[in-house]
Amino acid sequence: FTFSRVVVMLFALCYTALHLAHSLLQSLNLSNMSSKCPVYRAEFPSGMYLGRNFRPNPKVFVQWGQETAEVMRLNNFCDYGLFEFSDEKTVFMRNIRLTFTEKFHEISWFDKAYKLTVEGFNSNTGKTSFDLTIKWYFDGDLIATLVRKMVYVSVTTGKPIELPAKFTSTNTAKSTVRFSLNKEVPNTASETSLTVRPSDLDFNDHVGHPVYMDYLLDSAYHLQNQYTLLAADLMSERIKCVDIEYRYQVVLGPELVVKSWDEVGDLGLQLNFVMNQWNEVDGCDRLVCLGKFCLFDR
Repeated sequence: FTFSRVVVMLFALCYTALHLAHSLLQSLNLSNMSSKCPVYRAEFPSGMYLGRNFRPNPKVFVQWGQETAEVMRLNNFCDYGLFEFSDEKTVFMRNIRLTFTEKFHEISWFDKAYKLTVEGFNSNTGKTSFDLTIKWYFDGDLIATLVRKMVYVSVTTGKPIELPAKFTSTNTAKSTVRFSLNKEVPNTASETSLTVRPSDLDFNDHVGHPVYMDYLLDSAYHLQNQYTLLAADLMSERIKCVDIEYRYQVVLGPELVVKSWDEVGDLGLQLNFVMNQWNEVDGCDRLVCLGKFCLFDR
């Protein structure tokens, strides 16, 4: 009787351990990635950086993504000669997509500090570009995903060049993320202007890419009473995803002119943005950025 009881208890313990391991693998989505590319993982505390809606500002995740990408580069998860500072080649960020799950909006961030799990991995999109994907988990649940689409370019010509063979052979996963942003501004679009601050600049003496998120959020705040479908502050809404396409660098000096409008798209209610800045050399406005916020249903 005692022996049988022990066997049953051991079986139950083994089953529970296997179930927990399987759940962990599913929540981290490791089964699809570990065989295709190196995956970086880490934990870090959260609970700070809360915006006026008592949730982390979307810009924080873009900044965390930048920091994670740098850690990955330093630990050789996404380098392979790709990010060498050189007069001949460089990496240009073309797009980002930041996606939030409904779980993100359910967390009571204000209650206490939390630990988030972060993982990052690369996937190819073509001969000259790749995606760096970064995911954040809260208690095993996915809360946010950031996809950074990078293009490998020649400094001399400004044109894309082929990725290093070592990079493509090590990171064999294929990306399926596609971007589609509208630059056709309707007559109903509203307009506001923003000032570029010296503190917005990075070491390249142009605006760092996380700051673009600030510009879009600031524009939405200034225009909140002029939208036709969105009758509230954007930060009070549940943001589903943000797409940003970087067209040209933003520099100190001329003001930014941002045009924005709301509409119902494939993912529901969305806000669109087109950002221009006067270019002294060309003597005309230059398109520097496109943006789109998609919202969960109320």
